[in-house]
Amino acid sequence: MYLKQIEITGFKSFADKTRLQLEPGMIAIVGPNGCGKSNVSDAIRWVLGEQRPTALRCAKMSDVVFNGTDSRKPLGMAEVSITFAECEGVLDTEFNEVTVTRRVFRSGEGLYFINKNLCRLKDVQRLFMGTGIGTTSYSVMAQGQIDVILSSKPEDRRIVFEEAAGITKFKADRKEALRKIDQTEANLLRLADVIREVKRQIGTLQRQAGKAQKYRALRDELRGLDIFLTRRRLAAFDIRIRELDTSIHALAEQLVSHQEFVAEAEAQSSRIHALIHETEARIAELTEQAAQADNRYIRAQEVIKVNEQRIDEYRAWAERDNREISETRTQIEHLKMQIESLEQKRLLTQQAADVERGKLEAAQARFDAHQGQINQTRQQLQQDRQRSVECERRSAQIQQTLAEMEARQRDVLMKRDRLTAEHRQVEEALTIADQNCAEVKARLDRFRSDAEQVGERLETLEDERTSVTADVKRMQDEASRMQSEAAAKRAQIELLTDKQESSDEFAAGSQQMLDPENPLGLAPHTVLGALADQLTAPADLRLALEAALRAWLDAVVVRDAASARQALAALFAQGQHAAARIVAVDGGSDARPAPPAGLVSLLDQVQVTDAFAPAAARLLGSVFLAERLEDVPEVIPAGCSVVTRGGVIMHGDGCAELWMPDSQVSSPLARRMLVADTSEQLAALEERLRTHWSQLEQLNARSGELTALINQTRQERDEIQRKAAQAEGEYQTVSRDTERARERLSNVATELGSISAQTAGDDERRETLSNELQSLTVLRDELLERTAELSTQLQDLESVYSELSHALTECRIQVSSLTQQLEHAASQQESIQTRIDELERTIQGRSRGVLSYDESIERLTAEITELEANLDPMRIAAEALHMKIDETRRERGAHQRELEKTDATLAERRRALDNARDEKSKAELEITESRIRRQNQLDRIYNEYGLSVDELVAHADPAWENGEQPPEPEIEVRVTQLNASIQALGPVNLVAIEEYKELEERYTFLKAQEQDLLNSKEQILDLITRINEQSSEMFKKTFEQANTNFEMMFTKLFNGGEAKLVLLENVEDPLECGIEIIARPPGKRPQSVTLLSGGERTMTAVSLLFAIFMIKPAPFCILDELDAALDDSNIGRFVQALKDFLKHSQFLIITHNQHTIAGSDIVYGVTQQEEGVSKIVSMRLKEIGVKELPTGTPPEPTPTVEEERTPPKRKKKKTKSSPDAGEE
Repeated sequence: MYLKQIEITGFKSFADKTRLQLEPGMIAIVGPNGCGKSNVSDAIRWVLGEQRPTALRCAKMSDVVFNGTDSRKPLGMAEVSITFAECEGVLDTEFNEVTVTRRVFRSGEGLYFINKNLCRLKDVQRLFMGTGIGTTSYSVMAQGQIDVILSSKPEDRRIVFEEAAGITKFKADRKEALRKIDQTEANLLRLADVIREVKRQIGTLQRQAGKAQKYRALRDELRGLDIFLTRRRLAAFDIRIRELDTSIHALAEQLVSHQEFVAEAEAQSSRIHALIHETEARIAELTEQAAQADNRYIRAQEVIKVNEQRIDEYRAWAERDNREISETRTQIEHLKMQIESLEQKRLLTQQAADVERGKLEAAQARFDAHQGQINQTRQQLQQDRQRSVECERRSAQIQQTLAEMEARQRDVLMKRDRLTAEHRQVEEALTIADQNCAEVKARLDRFRSDAEQVGERLETLEDERTSVTADVKRMQDEASRMQSEAAAKRAQIELLTDKQESSDEFAAGSQQMLDPENPLGLAPHTVLGALADQLTAPADLRLALEAALRAWLDAVVVRDAASARQALAALFAQGQHAAARIVAVDGGSDARPAPPAGLVSLLDQVQVTDAFAPAAARLLGSVFLAERLEDVPEVIPAGCSVVTRGGVIMHGDGCAELWMPDSQVSSPLARRMLVADTSEQLAALEERLRTHWSQLEQLNARSGELTALINQTRQERDEIQRKAAQAEGEYQTVSRDTERARERLSNVATELGSISAQTAGDDERRETLSNELQSLTVLRDELLERTAELSTQLQDLESVYSELSHALTECRIQVSSLTQQLEHAASQQESIQTRIDELERTIQGRSRGVLSYDESIERLTAEITELEANLDPMRIAAEALHMKIDETRRERGAHQRELEKTDATLAERRRALDNARDEKSKAELEITESRIRRQNQLDRIYNEYGLSVDELVAHADPAWENGEQPPEPEIEVRVTQLNASIQALGPVNLVAIEEYKELEERYTFLKAQEQDLLNSKEQILDLITRINEQSSEMFKKTFEQANTNFEMMFTKLFNGGEAKLVLLENVEDPLECGIEIIARPPGKRPQSVTLLSGGERTMTAVSLLFAIFMIKPAPFCILDELDAALDDSNIGRFVQALKDFLKHSQFLIITHNQHTIAGSDIVYGVTQQEEGVSKIVSMRLKEIGVKELPTGTPPEPTPTVEEERTPPKRKKKKTKSSPDAGEE
């Protein structure tokens, strides 16, 4: 297997997708410092599951994500994939190629993939366990890790050898098994709590279930009686319903007869009502006709009177209108005379207005011309005044500027004198500051040196305390594990003791014999106890002893045969036919046959009580013990048996048995032996725990001493650092003062030069401003003279302007007055003409009214004449109608008297009909109530007992006492008693019976689960034992090979010398011991490998690495600047040693050494063409013919930039660079 491809995206400085195509052989990765070479090694360690950010040179794991540059934004994810080829024989997989991918996001979330399938970190770690590949294995070696291997504690070096021995997976399995043991023990404790709770609940539910059963019995009896009484009530209802139904039919027939009589009477009454209605209709008609005749006569008289009144009114209205017409005509003539007078007056006013308008136009022309002349004079005056003010303002400005320049010149001269003095002072202060700065700097250097020495001493103390703390933590963990194991053993002993005391494993008869209460009434001291209590034996004889005793494992031991017969008789006498096995101490022969050659008597390996010795001789005296099945002789004496420690028993008659119990506690004997064995283990464990706590107290005391020394040293360091910080602050202050002095000296010189230049410029400007001030004074005087002349001229023009304005106003007033008079006259003429038109329309209206009144008078006179002629005929017709009305009323009275007789008969018939209806309604109501009550009974039975009508009818009667039905009152009394009994029970949990059964089943299930957990724990403990044995054997073998290889490789690389590996502490437990490295180069005798030089330490680490590679070479190995400390003579041996392993492993070397680069098959260059972003270029040295490079002459890489790279075929000779890797 070899590493075929590395693909990096967003990891550290590899911002872009970068792919390295690799082949078996030696591959060098080169580049300048800081270009990202080691990031390739970090990427491989990271994808293999490295969880320590410090191992990747990071503060936290999300720091591996590309964090951006000045020109690039940060990325949100980092991903690395490595692909292995030819994996079938190395990894536990059927794939030829396996790709492992790790992805992390800036949020901290991480993912793992194997062949693009999501997986766990645990899956990745287990995939490479035992292959030499891993984050802490010997497949990744950096320069700093040399010190980790050589300088770390002996216990920590064991990790590398465990990986080489291939036991890392076993240790992981053991760790998992120990975790399962802890879980099992916790589950047993929880299960015991649950079992106790369930047992408590069983007692409660048992009482509730008894109560529920009693309730069910009472309810069933009540149900039968209730159903019986209900059937009797339903039968009574049915009889009453039939009687009522017959009565209703008879009443219905009577009701029909009464209805016929009523119908006849109603028909007679209707006929008489019709005659009366007809008579009343004629009366109403005649009455209406008579009323109409009376109304016509009266209305004719009233019309005649009204018409006469209206004729008088019309005549009065005609006279009034004629008077108004005459008066209106007189008003019209007067108004026309007024209009003529107003017209003459208007003509005169119009002539006067025309004359005044001519005067107004002439005055307006003179006024406008004079106003233009005034405006021109005012404008010129304003301009001159403004120019004068501007001259004044500018003059004041110049005068102020000159005054300021004079004051500033005085200030500048004073400042020049002050700066000159300050320049001398600053020069003197600068000389003193330089001297102070040198003194403070010397004191600061002394404090820093002292701080470094104290820091080194503090680091040494902290390293020692860290080591002690780690030991304390390890011993605390070990103590916790031992305490947990002791607690588990105590719980196991308690559980087994409880079961042993309960006697549940004995047969029922045996339990009675062992009962301290002596229920069988046996004589005192008859029963000696259980057979299991009479024997003790080592744990490894459990199977052999159980196989030999078999059926007698749960037997009871009695004093003699008579006692046995007495016990059996007592069991039969009590009717107890339960099983029981009894062993009598006396009886039979105690003779024991001699054991065959090579065997021992099983009885000699067992300890028995004195009282049980005779019986033990009979049971086990002829049983012999063999270590293995192969040790059993072919011929066994008759009547004898041979049993092996594994439980195989062979008899002299040729029969054989294999005893395989279901568990370790399959019998009382096994349980008692297990209790004894566990108790011994617990005692030994508690003794170890006491020793452990004593050692832990010593370590805690040393840790306290170190903590006190560290605190004291820290105080000393802090005091020195405080003084150093104070000195540094003082130094910085003095340095700043010196720098400020120099800066101030330069500023003073600059200001002095600026002052000289400023003084010369101010003199020139002062002369220019003085000349400008003289010119402004002359101009201001001229403007003042001209302004006075224009002011006088403007006053004269304004006087004339006032006279013209007054004359123009008078003309305007006169024209306006005449215009108003014309408008008023026109308005009066128009108003008078309007009044004349209104009066003429009034005359026309009154004339039409007079004509209308005359026509109405003539019409009303004719109507009165006609009405007076018709008055007598109207009176005669009305009297005839009144006589006919009286005759018709007498006929209606006769009909009403006949109707009264018919109504009396009808009322009597209706009363009889109502009585029949009432009786029928009562019967119907009673039958309805009976049916409802009957249905209520049926509904109650259905709701309470779920019985339909048919089921109720078919329901059998209760089983009466003595077979006779008691009277119904007695049944009802019993029903009342049953209801009272049920009420007295109170709340009843009807599901308690089912819950009780379920809880019993659960209790049985939990007990079985408890037994399963105990069995599982024993199996796991056996597994741990096997793992420890196998791992110990593999580690010992690997260590011996590594020691031999290390001596050979060290001698080869150093051309002599001596080196070896030594196991420390407990040699019997190599899985927990440390490993010491002893290395002595030729001619040296160092006491420790830490005293070797850097090159010697590197070569020693390489020797150890190659020694492990000779046992189990890793598919690939990364060497990160491992050759940095080697000289030219050692580098050659180093490169040659690497080439010796190329047929087994692939090497990726991050290096600066030219000889290592020259010995490589492929060279990858890492560069940063863009600052902060690493790129890859590649070169194949064999193909360009490079044999050896002189020192200081690196090969010229051929940069290749392609998106997808296809690796060239191996062993193909070309003279140009091959694109082995590229970027995306």
